[in-house]
Amino acid sequence: MDPHIYFIIGGIAFIIFLLVALDLTRLLKKKAGDWQELAAEEERETDPLMEVGNIEEGEYGEEDTGPIKSDQVTKLNLPRKAEIFDHIITHTDWDGIISGALLKHFSPLAKVEVTSARGIRWALRSLAKNPDKPHRLFITDVGIASESLADIEDALIDLQKAGVKIYWYDHHPWSNLSIDTAERDCADIIVNPKFRNAADIVFQRITGEDDPYSAQLMRLINNKLKPEEEEWGKNWRLLILATQSAPSFGDIVDLITKIAGDKALSVSDKFKIKRMAEEEVIYKKFAEGKHREELTQSGMKFLVVDLRVFREEFDSSGHLKRKFARHNPPASIGYDIVEYHNPDFYIMVLKNDRLSIRGGRDRKFKVDTIKELRTIKGKPCRISGHSYAAGVYLTVGMASKLKYIYNWALPQEVEDFIEEIKTRL
Repeated sequence: MDPHIYFIIGGIAFIIFLLVALDLTRLLKKKAGDWQELAAEEERETDPLMEVGNIEEGEYGEEDTGPIKSDQVTKLNLPRKAEIFDHIITHTDWDGIISGALLKHFSPLAKVEVTSARGIRWALRSLAKNPDKPHRLFITDVGIASESLADIEDALIDLQKAGVKIYWYDHHPWSNLSIDTAERDCADIIVNPKFRNAADIVFQRITGEDDPYSAQLMRLINNKLKPEEEEWGKNWRLLILATQSAPSFGDIVDLITKIAGDKALSVSDKFKIKRMAEEEVIYKKFAEGKHREELTQSGMKFLVVDLRVFREEFDSSGHLKRKFARHNPPASIGYDIVEYHNPDFYIMVLKNDRLSIRGGRDRKFKVDTIKELRTIKGKPCRISGHSYAAGVYLTVGMASKLKYIYNWALPQEVEDFIEEIKTRL
């Protein structure tokens, strides 16, 4: 046989080995305890998009206001004393960062921890096993997945028995069973999808409108800054985006602490802001460019925006200056896509197995209509997020992984998902 044939066969076998090894490495990392970074990768949001428990009398004088029944809530009169040790758990996205900053501003000595919807079970379990427990635990912008309920319930019971007062605020939809379960051990719980973001719940319930800086943070997340606040808001917005583009849980915790204290920007912060401002210009141009347009069976227009590939920028002499990884776009890209193209919804392909689906300006599209999808042509898929924005996690087969080595077209699994959407909506 021609030696070249052996070489080609050996090369293909080596590539298959690498792909299998990468999947195995991910599994081993997960088993070894590196769940936090993996969960952050899977659950990270890229766009700041924008029932209820009883309150019991607490050790530190929490007021009893009864059940919450609407998207307007009353403020709790929680004491702010240095001897009260607080712990904050929040999400890694825009909403989670601002929610965490509101709580950290309310309780400057509180310890901040960030996690994801899939990581909350481990965060609570770890805290429940820690002998140095807080007096109060605030959880915000993180929901309970049904498959995590048993673990979370055990941790909440242990924390409540240890005297920890738990305050949980979220705007993601929960199952009634999850709400009823968490309600038993929480001093205060508000789970209400009517809120645009969890930060609004925290603002109304904990900080209140009488705190000027908290009100300013709410104007930041809702894009309603006063003219004199624009420069301040632009810097924090770009720094948040820059931190999310190269994420680590530690960096996000540091950022939340900086925002909460409205701290001065460091030289490193200013460099990140400058770089992100330059990238926003590039992404804006990309967002306004031509994208694949599709129609659903009912006539809804949607776009397929491929963000998987790298954009390379060269200097005048032809040398590579930098690469922009499109799978971590700034949050503004969604706004620009909707503003320029006005689709009913759009699908961003972030990775071969990771999509983001988001509604347009008129909100004709709702994720709720496709959330029951569990498989696409027999392959498992998962959809989680808001009513108008969600992450989609597909199962990509080995054939698609091998094909992607030489062909950058969308994997067949992504095409199957698109076809499923077209027939369902």
